[in-house]
Amino acid sequence: MSLLHEQYETGDGDLVIFRCRDCGYVSLSLGATHAHIEPHRGYTWFGIQLPFTRTAIANTDELMKRTEVLRVTGTEEVDLEQVEGL
Repeated sequence: MSLLHEQYETGDGDLVIFRCRDCGYVSLSLGATHAHIEPHRGYTWFGIQLPFTRTAIANTDELMKRTEVLRVTGTEEVDLEQVEGL
């Protein structure tokens, strides 16, 4: 795994993706998904997250509660023109 790209597979080789339970954001990267989820978790007063509070940044248990782990079981070829953002 490189520093610029994360990709996970199940033990039998199926691709795994991560989805935000709150809004449906999807990523191959668990870290990117957790960074996306942080604002969904709420903030302390004045919009600032403080360490050692229940909304503290990087509370892995809370982040995983909001993360769906999905196995990709099927693929379909598409034209490059159909891919948004390229």
